[in-house]
Amino acid sequence: MAHLSFMILPVFDLPGDFLRSFLLSLLEMNLAGGAAIAFMLLVRKQAHALIGARAVYLLWAIVPVAMAATFLPPRTVEADPLLYDRIVVSVPAIHEGIDWAELGLGLLILAWVGGGIVLAGALAKKQRMFDREADKGLAGPAVVGFHFPRIVTPDDFTKRFSHDERKLILTHEQIHIERGDSRINAVVALVRCLCWFNPLVHLGAQALSADQELSCDASVVERRPRTRRIYAEVLIKTQIAQSQLLGALPVGCYWPAHPLKERIAALAMKPLPKGRHVMASFAVVGLALGGGVAAWAAQPERLVAPAEAIEIFLPFHPVDEDPAQPKVYRINTEPAPIAGELPAL
Repeated sequence: MAHLSFMILPVFDLPGDFLRSFLLSLLEMNLAGGAAIAFMLLVRKQAHALIGARAVYLLWAIVPVAMAATFLPPRTVEADPLLYDRIVVSVPAIHEGIDWAELGLGLLILAWVGGGIVLAGALAKKQRMFDREADKGLAGPAVVGFHFPRIVTPDDFTKRFSHDERKLILTHEQIHIERGDSRINAVVALVRCLCWFNPLVHLGAQALSADQELSCDASVVERRPRTRRIYAEVLIKTQIAQSQLLGALPVGCYWPAHPLKERIAALAMKPLPKGRHVMASFAVVGLALGGGVAAWAAQPERLVAPAEAIEIFLPFHPVDEDPAQPKVYRINTEPAPIAGELPAL
């Protein structure tokens, strides 16, 4: 009966196996995403001058692509049948009482869930605070909402800003809506909750939000190239009026939520030639795909049995009977014909 249970249990996922697989997948996703974020943090400033703010914003796609690539099936390598006699299979012994390994895995899962809930609560509180300020007419300009993003402006919007300034602000916010930036920020907030223990994820979220605004600024200036000075004055005026509400929105795009100095410096840069824009687009696509391939290739190879292995019986014989240690079974690779009576296990 013990031999029968040993042969059946590997077919089904045990709780401990499921927890290990889940934690391993989470770790691989964070390692791949962290590497992509580190790459972006290192190159983003130089890339702004080389390929422009809009291309840098698109280049952040390398992070989700790298994370998603870790869920693709890894490469498989067929084992050499001649090496089968050297393979040793270690099977944990079945003990009564507490399985401390599984208990530790369960505690890690609970800590991960608890941290995500705490961060989600903090982000939801921040969103509610902004919504209350917006209801009072004190917040904005901003884009808020996931299903139906809307533009939020303060009550004194028409008094504080001139007609030309209002057109620039509304153009900026409309670009956010056209690109779905508030939805992207909501997904980023979700990833932060799932990967709350990874500091690179939080640093990357801040840098992505800044590049999002810089990209939007560049799009506005491209549509209205003679308004750079007015646009800079609007940035300064908005930043001073809303300094008490600084901080990126979890579900939305907040105009004055990012460093003013970086945005003003970007406005002073010369626009890129059209040819460089095309080259930048190809470079972004190539780097994003390359990041995904690198993340997939970094996964450990999966060893599979060769087709000839089906003609070999693999009875297991214990070689270590110490009850305090995991039992070790050595594979017997003596060939035997498939026809006829099976050897007793």
